[in-house]
Amino acid sequence: MSDKYDIVVAGGGHNSLTASAYLAVAGLKVLVLERNPWMGGGVVTREVAAPGFRHDIHSNAHMLIQANPLIRNDELSLQARFGLKYIRPEISVATVFDDGSSLLTYHDLDKTCASIAALSPRDAESYRRHVEGSRKLLPMFVSGLFAPPAPFGAFMSILEQSREGRALIGVMHKSAYDLIEEIFENEKLKIHFMKYSSEAMAGPEEKGTGLIFSMLVGFVHSYHGGFPEGGSAGLTDALVRCIEHHGGEIRTDTHVAKVIVEGGRAAGIVTGLGEEIRARRAVIGCFHPHLLADYVDGLDEDLVADARRVHPGPYSAIQVNYALSTTPVYPALEGLPAPTMVECLPSDMMTFRKEFDSLRYGRMPDHESMVCVIPSNYDRSRVPAEGNATLNIYSFAPYRLAEGGPEAWDATKDGVADWLFAAYRKYATNVGPETVVGRYVTSPLDSVRHNISFQQGDISGIGRYLYQFLGRRPTPELSRYAVPGVEGLYLCGPFMHPGGGVIGGGRAVAVKMFDDLGIDFDKVIGG
Repeated sequence: MSDKYDIVVAGGGHNSLTASAYLAVAGLKVLVLERNPWMGGGVVTREVAAPGFRHDIHSNAHMLIQANPLIRNDELSLQARFGLKYIRPEISVATVFDDGSSLLTYHDLDKTCASIAALSPRDAESYRRHVEGSRKLLPMFVSGLFAPPAPFGAFMSILEQSREGRALIGVMHKSAYDLIEEIFENEKLKIHFMKYSSEAMAGPEEKGTGLIFSMLVGFVHSYHGGFPEGGSAGLTDALVRCIEHHGGEIRTDTHVAKVIVEGGRAAGIVTGLGEEIRARRAVIGCFHPHLLADYVDGLDEDLVADARRVHPGPYSAIQVNYALSTTPVYPALEGLPAPTMVECLPSDMMTFRKEFDSLRYGRMPDHESMVCVIPSNYDRSRVPAEGNATLNIYSFAPYRLAEGGPEAWDATKDGVADWLFAAYRKYATNVGPETVVGRYVTSPLDSVRHNISFQQGDISGIGRYLYQFLGRRPTPELSRYAVPGVEGLYLCGPFMHPGGGVIGGGRAVAVKMFDDLGIDFDKVIGG
């Protein structure tokens, strides 16, 4: 038994590492426990397809976190002292359609509008107006993303008091499809932005996704996303260095089985091997709402029931990491700078919309639709030799297959990967089986095995629905990070506000804990 730690953290994803780093900087003795042999949760980079080829297993580009003061103001000196460096391509998203045409979203708004104008001058003007409107609202949303969320009712009440706020409520309740149909005329442009907004793991026709599209276009032109040098794990590695520099400890291959609760207070944890580790001040748990009661005994029955009813997103994803002997070339993008990511999509709206119907009913779409990322275009440290390339092909996929359920993925994932690569060769014509050095397939079921925060294959933690937003994520009772009925127990992970993806949401957990522990956040960060 050990009682030398102030804070014990169960789970080593980037969210909990972020919270842990802030706490360590404040002078608290922190121990982070991770059940995998590696740290990072969904922010990991490993040699999985072939030796010397470094692949991101889940997250690739980091966009939303660029607005986080963690990165924007370098609050923990991750960039100044601990080795984090971002590579920021000029083109954020390029869509290549199955008819050979393309459409580009640059970080630069003027260049994006010029690309849109080639298809529709009117739509270029409409896009600029919408982006400018989104940018006016961004400060409000950014300030709320990286701090404990406002109560949902209070937030809506504030919005109701102005014309702009009431309009925003309308946007929040519409789907991305509704909003995009109102703004644009050109069908390819609509497909481009519907697919881009659906990368938040919410279908474009789901009501409540209008805000995703509206804020996303403001973000992409306000904050320059990119790749951490060396791989997505560059962020994880910098957080680990920061924690250890400030006296914290990291332990892998250690599964947390239970939280010790004594006198209504979280007093530590018990590992899967029965070791007790005490926490003098608090415990942070990356405990998905569906599993919360498995880790913590004696919780209120209604709280547990509500947590178990939290809804996952409507679909999951399959990712295939390729080690290639040559760099893929897209004829549709000839002469352009290499994009952060390339969307390979159908040019027909009905074909695109039916993709989400297929997913809803447990089937892969009839037509390919995929995101393709080649980090080695900008970061040669990812590959062992000149000319080699790392390719990530990512496609939406159902968690529960119509025939066989999630367990059927073990038998079918290689066939799906073959189908996706055959489709990819229509867009990148210089690759084939002879250029493949190795590959690694991650199915929706594999995602859950890798990270138990991805319950039911939801890599965003839980669904991005309006009823699971702000002070309702994951439930109203749990949204403030502290677990009611257990003093000193906090939740952290993609299922909490501000949500899944690489956002650095653990900063908000740290803000809450600093307040509860009587620590001046601004003084610690300012010092």
